[in-house]
Amino acid sequence: MSLQRIIEKGYGRVKIKIYGGSYEIGGNCIVIQDGDKKIVFDNGIRFSTLRKYYGGRIEPSGPQELRSIGAVPPAEVFSEATAVYISHFHLDHVGLLSAIPPGINIKVPSTGILEKTLSSWYKSSGSWLAYIPPDYGAKVEEIQPRVEDENGVIAIPVSHSCYPAYSFLYRGSDTIVFYSGDLRVEPLTNILGHLDLLQGVDSLGLDSVDVALIEGTNFSTDHMLMTPTFFREHISLLLKEYGFVSISIDPLDLEAFMAILDSSILMERGLVIGSERLLWMVKELERTGSKTLENMYIVEELEAPTPVGLEVTSLTRDVLKRPQEYTVIIEPMGLLKILRRLKVWGEAPDLVSSVLVLTDPEPRESIKEVEEEALRAWLRIFGVQTYRVRFSGHYLPHQFPYIIERVKPRELIPIHTEEPNTMIRLFKKVREAKQP
Repeated sequence: MSLQRIIEKGYGRVKIKIYGGSYEIGGNCIVIQDGDKKIVFDNGIRFSTLRKYYGGRIEPSGPQELRSIGAVPPAEVFSEATAVYISHFHLDHVGLLSAIPPGINIKVPSTGILEKTLSSWYKSSGSWLAYIPPDYGAKVEEIQPRVEDENGVIAIPVSHSCYPAYSFLYRGSDTIVFYSGDLRVEPLTNILGHLDLLQGVDSLGLDSVDVALIEGTNFSTDHMLMTPTFFREHISLLLKEYGFVSISIDPLDLEAFMAILDSSILMERGLVIGSERLLWMVKELERTGSKTLENMYIVEELEAPTPVGLEVTSLTRDVLKRPQEYTVIIEPMGLLKILRRLKVWGEAPDLVSSVLVLTDPEPRESIKEVEEEALRAWLRIFGVQTYRVRFSGHYLPHQFPYIIERVKPRELIPIHTEEPNTMIRLFKKVREAKQP
């Protein structure tokens, strides 16, 4: 029996059921029933439930067990559904794609990026993570932006700490529904010039929508978050003031990668890639023609296939000896592994006046792969200062009225938030202020 709390709303012929993401951050799953038509927005894992029942050596046995405790959507979500739309590839939205029954169209932001990231990372896993990629026989289709599809859904490209990401507009038989997914109002960088939700909504020429499901992740945050402008300025300041600068980013955050690349070029540094999970970004930039590869390098010690056009450099022989010439993007454990090896060999570098930046674009609902306290202790031995930059992949609360003014919903359903009541009160206040 599922332990999920299901919320139901009715709007004429259109019925909305929320199976995850209500009164919590993550685990989004929304079912739209419109007469005989049934579609699903997102298929997320509820990390709040995952943390409650698992940890250490206690791991999920598979999709059936995860469904039984309400960590992933129940089987009834997919009964008679024609399509599942995935807004982006973070696990609290994409979920276990292989657990979606055969015959249902799985519509994803990019089939190519899915294959290079989640499928590549997890398909050979010996744990429950192997259920994240779709089965080989699954019907997986790539979402076409700004075009109304056969189900009446229009995908709107948005900025987020995962690329690509979409909001969705559903034109129902008698109701128009907007679902935000996760988004930033202000893009960190303008990839292909189209990641602005407000412009995207304007281009549809809507007078209003009947109901909007809008995320509110940052309404419960207890710390100050950086704006995109401040983030770019802060990275540039670090590159100016420090010698060795290493930055860890979400391996799906192409916008952050491009912003760091831009800052590195501005400060006359080469960008050194030290994590295999980031190589898909290089290929994506080359495919779209967004950036040239002349200022990018791959770490020789990574021992990974080198993308065509990317130069190879050595972290030990080149970067650590001339740190002011480079910016390194690397997973923290990868950097620590190399430094510990050098220490054993008696070649540990003096990295005083160096910094490792851990970016924090998402709430901490996911499984952490790095024990931060141990990481910091080791890096202090080498003279590396470590700190976390809280730059969100979600819009800031003061930007909520901008979204309401553009989307113009008659009714709001808060999603992906711990503060739905605050959002509803603010929504009413914004609407009242606009009434004559």
